Amino acid sequence: MSVVRLLYIDDNKINSQIDNLRKKLKNVGFDLDETFLDLSNDHYKKRDESTGRVILDKAKIQSYVNDNLMNENFDIVASDYDFKDKNLDGFELLKWIKNECTSKKYRLRRAKFCLYSSEQDKVAKTFDTPKKVKSLIKLKIDEFIDRDRIPEELTKLTVAPKEIYKHKDHLIKFLEKYPDLVFNSVYPKFKGKKLSDIAHEIDKDLPNGIDFQKNLVELTIAHLIDLNKFED
Repeated sequence: MSVVRLLYIDDNKINSQIDNLRKKLKNVGFDLDETFLDLSNDHYKKRDESTGRVILDKAKIQSYVNDNLMNENFDIVASDYDFKDKNLDGFELLKWIKNECTSKKYRLRRAKFCLYSSEQDKVAKTFDTPKKVKSLIKLKIDEFIDRDRIPEELTKLTVAPKEIYKHKDHLIKFLEKYPDLVFNSVYPKFKGKKLSDIAHEIDKDLPNGIDFQKNLVELTIAHLIDLNKFED
């Protein structure tokens, strides 16, 4: 079975939804591997010096995500909207994650991003100015989900056909299946490199990674011509 890697971010566990999601994915041929970023953990909190209240520590959350999650190959990142903290909500956190991983080309950028809430209508009303609507559009959230429908909606998102085939992503995926194999020939600049290192250079759009992809296409076409014995 294929594995769906889910990162979900909440200040409460959603065990029943995750269990139902696991069952639904199993029915369509997928295993679920979930990671929970638990914002109720005291590690992600601090005391506000001006009010004395305990609030979420945005810097600690960002530091943890940067150090532990940005270069993971998650398929879906889903976050609750309301953390019951006026200093941070799910939209702002996902916006920071998407901007960070896109600008620095972290692997997490390839995931689908979703917000969920038990009060969708209430959340929708918070985007009440053109500036806020524009920020919502720019973020390109893949789904905005009713909390109670997480299993159904994330299953649909998983099995939905991909609209665009991306050669680079496909190549990286297969190279990372054999991370410790060492490259020996065909492209001299990569001689002695592990396939995982080559995947990294391709993912980061580094010059050798780009040149290698061009070289690979040329070799593939040459091999195709040879196999088919085309005549002039």
